[in-house]
Amino acid sequence: MIGRYAKLNVYQEIFNQEDFFKLAGGAALIPVAMMIHALDISPVAGISLTQVILLVSVAVNGFPIVVEAVKGLIAREVNVDELVSIAIIACVLNGNFLEAAVVSAIMVFGALVEEAVSDSARDAIKKLVEVTPKTALVERGGKAVELPVEKIRPGDVLPVREGEVIAADGVVLEGRAAVQEASLTGEPLPVKKEAGDEVFAGTACAEGYIKIQAVKVGKDAAIGKIITLVQGAEQSQTKGARIVDRYAAWFTPVILSAGLITYLVTGDINRAITVLIVGCPCSFLLAGPVTTVAAVGRAARSGILVKGGQYLENIAGATLFCFDKTGTITTGQPVVTEIIPADGVDADEVLALAAAVERKSLHPLALAIVACAEDRGLAIDDATGIESEPGIGISGMVEGRRVEIKTSTGRPDRSDTLVDVHMDGNHAAVICLADQPRPEASKGIRGIRGEGPDVAMISGDREAAVKQVAESVGIRRYFAGQRPEEKLARLSEFGTTGVVYVGDGVNDAPSLKAADTGIAMGFKGAEVALETADVVLMNDTLSQLPFLIRLSRTMSRLIRINIALSFLINFLAVGAGALGWLTPVMGAVTHNIGSILVVALAASIRFHKED
Repeated sequence: MIGRYAKLNVYQEIFNQEDFFKLAGGAALIPVAMMIHALDISPVAGISLTQVILLVSVAVNGFPIVVEAVKGLIAREVNVDELVSIAIIACVLNGNFLEAAVVSAIMVFGALVEEAVSDSARDAIKKLVEVTPKTALVERGGKAVELPVEKIRPGDVLPVREGEVIAADGVVLEGRAAVQEASLTGEPLPVKKEAGDEVFAGTACAEGYIKIQAVKVGKDAAIGKIITLVQGAEQSQTKGARIVDRYAAWFTPVILSAGLITYLVTGDINRAITVLIVGCPCSFLLAGPVTTVAAVGRAARSGILVKGGQYLENIAGATLFCFDKTGTITTGQPVVTEIIPADGVDADEVLALAAAVERKSLHPLALAIVACAEDRGLAIDDATGIESEPGIGISGMVEGRRVEIKTSTGRPDRSDTLVDVHMDGNHAAVICLADQPRPEASKGIRGIRGEGPDVAMISGDREAAVKQVAESVGIRRYFAGQRPEEKLARLSEFGTTGVVYVGDGVNDAPSLKAADTGIAMGFKGAEVALETADVVLMNDTLSQLPFLIRLSRTMSRLIRINIALSFLINFLAVGAGALGWLTPVMGAVTHNIGSILVVALAASIRFHKED
């Protein structure tokens, strides 16, 4: 019974009819028995009505505890119910029916309160579970019909109106809307979505109307994977929790021995019973799991997916954060930084002609050139005769002119990428493009250093580009031209213990796996992020890393405090019980106060602030 409520993966309503009213009904029999006792009704066949009522109360609240204890013994599992069960049975055999009834009621009530407080610790996880809708509109036969979400299939078309929650990961077919993605990324402001954009299950249409085509549904959708992984994180164990597990196996025989010694020395069965009650290690067993659940849930609320408490524990003790460059420190999207025209050539004219040709390409450099021309408000004509040579360049005809665009080797000391533009065979301009650092990258790097760990960058890019980005964000130690296998070798030189690697989750997969803890950028960008990384920053915000370090340290500190506190409470309570300073009833109250205190301290981590 008590052991059952100590399991943090039990999702249920605690104060439901069955549990709460059973407890209340059993406990209500105690004052009834006392009132009948005051009437001094004569016993029948040697047993009084008061005793019968108290035994019924014990059966209602105490018998389930005994049953769980027996189940634990049969399964050969450590179960905290054994000690309380022995205490309740001893009270009954000793004729202390009142103590047996009161202890049973208090222990069950304490277990319910523990679970209620524990439930608040996983509040963020519950919100993830609740965020997806139960039904959704699906177009079938030209009409929108409401169907259960589990009946949605990839390829279905879903109209989404203002105020509705999106039921599947998909692509916008038509319409325009502002979508609130806070449930996935923690981003408070709605994001504009139009035809071709991706949307995700569990996000809400704050304004507008769109039609989407479902791509991933149910457990395959983004929110489904998050729920699965975060719930799985509850079962992972920190080092502190593993220590507790090792010592918990010794608690039952040690406390049984203490109770037996107390009885042999004092001859007082009530003292021995009290020792068994207060020695029950509920708070000790709860110390690690509840704190871990609270920390993982708090991270999820800020758009940080953590696969297990041990990874938070690793981050708490990290000494070095290693970063990839492209897509991690930088946005991964190049922008035009400069246009250097040839003598007598207008820069805007060259840009407009280049954009006309590049508009037919999906290459990142082409998209950057087109975006720059659009931002400047230039008229972009249609190009014809487009010829593309992969790895070399692209050419076409614009307004009767032949425009050729080729990637230039440029000067090796330049950090940006150079593109040569030729018009009718003559050199017209050089367009310079560069992948820009994320706006919050410098703040994130400073914040990490402020928390203690050092920072390094390991990139496969050119020396000049890596140096420029590293210096712009404040990273002093960097390594350029590193292939995936060289990145692994570099991590080995650092020693994987205490090393956190932050990458984009695609080409950095080996390093993410090899490091002590791997953190992937961009949950939306790559499936491999969920498969390989231990932590995923779903909103790509590097400035959250200092918060993650502080959260990790708070979790580790609270686990240690809770273990020490629970051990101290148990130790003092056992001593007080053996000396006769606590009665069985007082022992039950003391036991539950200790457990609730530990759980409440753990749950407090959900109020941890980012700034």
